[in-house]
Formats: sequence, C-alpha cells, structure tokens
Amino acid sequence: MEQKILVAPDKFKGSLSAYEICLILKSEILSVLPDAQVESCLLADGGDGSLDVLATYLDLEKQVCETVDPIGRLINSLYYTFNKTAYIELASASGLVLLDDSEKNPMLTSTYGTGLEILDAIDNGIENIYLFLGGSATNDGGMGIAKAIGYTFYDQFDEALKPIGASLNLIKKIVPPKRELKIKTLKLCCDVANRPYGSNGAAYVYGSQKGASMEQIIELDAGLENLCNEVKNYSGIDLSELKGGGAAGGVATCLYGLLEAEIVSGFNMISQVSKLESKIANSDIIISGEGRLDGQSLNGKVISGVAEMCKKYRKRMLLVVGKNELSNEEIETLGVEKLFSVLEIAIDLQDAISNGDKYMKVIGLKIVDYLNSENI
Repeated sequence: MEQKILVAPDKFKGSLSAYEICLILKSEILSVLPDAQVESCLLADGGDGSLDVLATYLDLEKQVCETVDPIGRLINSLYYTFNKTAYIELASASGLVLLDDSEKNPMLTSTYGTGLEILDAIDNGIENIYLFLGGSATNDGGMGIAKAIGYTFYDQFDEALKPIGASLNLIKKIVPPKRELKIKTLKLCCDVANRPYGSNGAAYVYGSQKGASMEQIIELDAGLENLCNEVKNYSGIDLSELKGGGAAGGVATCLYGLLEAEIVSGFNMISQVSKLESKIANSDIIISGEGRLDGQSLNGKVISGVAEMCKKYRKRMLLVVGKNELSNEEIETLGVEKLFSVLEIAIDLQDAISNGDKYMKVIGLKIVDYLNSENI
C-alpha cells in the first residue's frame, strides 16, 4: 500500500512561493510514483507572503486602498477582509520590495502607509485586525502607523515630528488621537522573539538589510530605546523585554504600547486555518522546507513548528531548503530524517534563486530516489 505524503513548505523568499514548491514536488513525485497519495499544505510564519497563503484557505474579499509607500509615494495596496475582520500585510505598503536599493534608508522610511490601510479598514466597519509583520523597509517603531491613526509625537521644542526612524531619538511627548478608534482587537502576527532594542533588537539584527550603516544602526537602536521610555511614560507599559517587539523595525513598540495590540504566532494561526496538525497526523511522510535554514528556524518558524508536530505523531520528516546554515547536530534536534539543499546542486546562490523551479524538480526526483531506496 502506498504511503501518504504531505508536502508542507514555507516559501523560498525571492525564488519560489509555497504554492509553486508544492506543485513541483507533487508533480515530480507522482511522475515516478503515480499511485502515491500526495497532499499539499501551504504554510507561512506571519511574514510577507502570509496573506497569499491565508487566502487559499479562507474565503477572503480583496480591498483596494489608496495609500503611500515607505518614502511617501502614492500607491494602491491590497488587504483582505472576512466579515468584520481585516488581514493586512505590513509589507504591502511598507515593504522593502517597494524600494530600489538606492532608496533603502530606515532613517527616512515610515510605516505611515500601513497605518492608512488600518485606518481605511476601521472606517469601513472593521473591528478586528490581523497585521502580518515581515519584509518591512522601516525602523520607525510603529510611529508611522500610530501617526496615521491620530497619534502625534513631539520633540523638546513642542514641534511635531515626522514618523521616521530619524525622529525616534527626538521624541519627548506623545499625544493621543482626538477621535475614538472603534477597534476591538489588533493582533500582530510574527514568529521572531527579538526585543525592540539592544544587541538582539530591531536595528542591530535587521537594520543592515534595510540599508542602514553601522552608525545609523547605533542611532536607530538608541531611538527605539527612547521610544520605549516615552511609551512607558505615556501608558505605563514597559516594552524593554517585549518578545517580538523587534519585528518589522520595532513596530510593536507603538502598537503594543499605545494600542494594546497582541503579539501572536503567525505560524500557529496559519497552521490552525490550514488544519496542518490533522494533515500531519493522517500522513506517513512529511516534506517541509524554507529558503534558508538557520538559527531562527529552530525557534518559532515554520520548520520548527512542523518538526514539533512530526515528533508528536512520530512521523518521518524530510526537509527541502535553499541554503542550510545549521550543523548536523542542530538538524538532528529537529528530527529531520533527510535534508535536500538547492545550493548543493546549484552553481551559486544567485543561480539557486533564479533557477529555483529547475532545481526543485531535481530535488523532487532525488526525494523519489530516496524513498525508493527505503523500499517505500
């Protein structure tokens, strides 16, 4: 009897979507094992791309919103709604993908555009908002979002500040909106545990990939510490040790501290919607994967979540990755039976990214060879 195979990957960022990976691996497996039972389960961890995955499981309605990009240019963006709930991806208006390399500068970028999306949802009767973090071009601590919905930040001269990273160190007073915000819940979906500031904070961990120099990273980090202090003066909430507070340029600093947002696991939410656990329980072999397997993969990301469920139900787990940065010992802690890496067969990283579909087909056949060698 053919065993049941579940393909349950995250995207390979910049190369292949979770849908494309599932499609290729399923096709290659069935080309050699036509009687195999192969099921797909698209996954994400709450970062950019999560909405595409979520939309495959829920009957969501697209909403078009006029907003601005991270440097203030007018754009149209999409978010999704279902009844009185909105699902918004921070990267849709505040993402790195919206900027050229020459425009990347977290001292000058803002989440204001995402705030306009949230305001649009509220004005259209939305009461519950899921904001998916990840892929941001910003390090403004959520000032932009807070500004868009009515908060004002002042410096020592009582001058209103622009909601950008360069303003963080100048904040001396926070003034709330004049209007009442009719929103019941604001949930921030992410799967990183970084604090807002410090050596493991937003600026030091993510600042360079957003275009910040070391001098700017030091200034942004100090600015996020100042913002946390001002939020504490305003609301009494201490954010210095907030897990997940460093995600998306410290956006939770304002949203958690001023708007009582809740930080939730993006993976847990999507795994529930996709019924991942029951699919794993009813499968024999699980093939998961993500673009880069590194230290973060061991804590809260898709791979660690799938691995935990595989251990719970004593299922075999195979892993497909673009690049592996873990040691054999770390891979063993995940319970991975066999790992397949694109970089082991590609010429270099750029080749692996550009020709991901070609190499995924090769890996699909390698998986079949491996399964056949195990007499499956």
